[in-house]
Amino acid sequence: MPRATSTVAYHSLRDSGAAMKQEDKILQCVSKSAFTDDMTLKEISRLTGLEINAVSGRVNGLKKSGKLKEAQKRRCRVTGRFVTPVYAV
Repeated sequence: MPRATSTVAYHSLRDSGAAMKQEDKILQCVSKSAFTDDMTLKEISRLTGLEINAVSGRVNGLKKSGKLKEAQKRRCRVTGRFVTPVYAV
């Protein structure tokens, strides 16, 4: 059932235009980041104020559309974990 709930939530977000606004916010954050060329999902979440699950979903969509690409793995400045950040194309 969680998958169906997630799908319904995604379609609701998309239909309301909120997903696009979140994507724009994420793109702006990654594009204009003053301290790095790439950002992890947690870094994006912290700077935008969006929940990590929203960031993850929107970043996946932005990668599929070619607006974001994966960078070389590095340590996240927030969690200290070794992860794959993204950068704006």
